[in-house]
Amino acid sequence: MTGEMVVRTSFTPIRMLVGQKAPIALAVEVRNKGEQTRNYTVSVRVPTKFGFDTSGFVSTHRVRIKAVKPGDAKDAVFNIYGKYGLKEGNYDFDILVRSHDERFDKTLDQASVVTSLRVV
Repeated sequence: MTGEMVVRTSFTPIRMLVGQKAPIALAVEVRNKGEQTRNYTVSVRVPTKFGFDTSGFVSTHRVRIKAVKPGDAKDAVFNIYGKYGLKEGNYDFDILVRSHDERFDKTLDQASVVTSLRVV
């Protein structure tokens, strides 16, 4: 938690199986703890053994969340695919959340979060 936002993450399913073709969903919940409506940009960077497309070439992805009222929360959901040769273990995903007022080019606050995915 930094400033006026709270960031929570979750995976569905909670772990990935080695050789799994279907993606897992990473949900990033952003809660507005401030007193004014805010917009947010959620950027996710995945480790080299993952991607946002089936080929695994796209390693960063950004989603904009618009008009989160005070006290409310909204989710940004990212589908993540494992690449060929993925090994068992824990993998860290870097998440950067920026808050904005009406314009997305002006950053008011930001939070960096690291979440970990278990591969079995």
